[in-house]
Amino acid sequence: MAEGKQGWTCLLVLICVCITVGTVIPVGYAFGVMNAPSAFIRSWIMESALVRYSSRLGDSQMTIMMSAVVSIFLIGGMLGAPFAPIFSARLGRRGILTLSGLLLLVSSICQLFCRMANSIEMLLLGRLIGGLAAALIYATQPMYLVELAPAELSGSVGVFTCIGLTGGIVLGQVFSFDFLLGTEKLWPYALSGSAIFVLIGLAPIFWFPESPRFLMSQGRREKARVTLMRLRRDEGRVNAEMAEFEVSSADEGQRVTMKQVLCNSKLKLPLFIVCSFHFVQQMSGISAIWFYSIEIFTQSGFTAAVAMWLNFALGLLNFISALLGPWLMRSFNRRLMMAISCLCSAIFLVLLVVGLELMSTIHEFSFACIAFLSLYIVTFNMGLGPIPYFIGSEIFETPSRPSAMALGSFFNWLANFVLNMIFPTLNSATGPFVFLLCVVFCAYGFLLTYRYLPETRNRDAKDVAQLMENGFKSKIK
Repeated sequence: MAEGKQGWTCLLVLICVCITVGTVIPVGYAFGVMNAPSAFIRSWIMESALVRYSSRLGDSQMTIMMSAVVSIFLIGGMLGAPFAPIFSARLGRRGILTLSGLLLLVSSICQLFCRMANSIEMLLLGRLIGGLAAALIYATQPMYLVELAPAELSGSVGVFTCIGLTGGIVLGQVFSFDFLLGTEKLWPYALSGSAIFVLIGLAPIFWFPESPRFLMSQGRREKARVTLMRLRRDEGRVNAEMAEFEVSSADEGQRVTMKQVLCNSKLKLPLFIVCSFHFVQQMSGISAIWFYSIEIFTQSGFTAAVAMWLNFALGLLNFISALLGPWLMRSFNRRLMMAISCLCSAIFLVLLVVGLELMSTIHEFSFACIAFLSLYIVTFNMGLGPIPYFIGSEIFETPSRPSAMALGSFFNWLANFVLNMIFPTLNSATGPFVFLLCVVFCAYGFLLTYRYLPETRNRDAKDVAQLMENGFKSKIK
């Protein structure tokens, strides 16, 4: 690791904020914007099917159509993830984020004009393209920021993915309120509102530098040095990092394909950790808790309108908790934060199950459930929320990093899709006990962290990778 500590610079802060606003916030926005105007979208789909196809859709068919509108975004994510390393090698980190921004704009255009064209297919296409862009962003944005930052800030910049997602969800909720764009006439504008953030955030992207590690992997040594000097403004620091790059480039060789990553026994454990962390993050129930939140608030005696605002307040708490990420990742070890997050999330989900079961007979437990929900959100954002997005950048060396990050992204989308498909059915069959499935995954995440995750804070990826070369027989330090 390069000698000497370096803090934040104005350029690094600007890059982190703009890239997050222009790429990750639109992804979170796509998740948060769909709930409020869903009744208007449902009504329009019925009318459009009747006019264009002379077909009157029944309730079951409408349920399938609305599920398709929501889930096709996740399917796009799964389809797009395998292409991330291919584009990353050819376009670079900055290039693939630019491509993602263009795809997000196309997605917004499709959703904006779908009602004008009276085309359900255009709405579905827009959501699908948005999912493809999101997959590229998941795999590239944290890697780009980590490779621009000094090693001691890798965790701090890595959590901007989580900040952007939670912030985007809140903004999606705000834009879709009925006093803004969540009306029968304006819902297409609500769905396409993320274009504003893409245009603002990515406006200066061509002024931002390419990743110096990527430049070195392409043999562009002088360009990498110029980029590092622009980022660090410290010649001694630049010389030390360039020396590290030289050694890494000599040892690592050319880019490793996804097939090679999957077949390399030395990469088995780090790949298992990255994919598991992404899967656990989604299966821990962060998306599913919103299914119960409105019910908990109404059971507590609040009106439907107040319950909606309290649900928004929970989303705001989610975002505020994520804002603590840069400080937490810089101040505390990854193993500690991930272990605490998994363990506490499991505990509060168990308490939530108990509270939900007793809420109908003992009114006071409804307020306890609000507390358990809030505490779960806070503890989730201590580790489970941010760490899966950037841990791949800290345990994989440069050649294998894009493929590993893409595989992790695929498992994130897969888990999100699986949970969205099975949760309503399991909830109908078991009620609040469905959250015990999420508890199992949180416990799995804790055990995996305790047994196999090496500490990565303030460590070079090359040093961390050596600790895991023996696979599941590795002795973690």
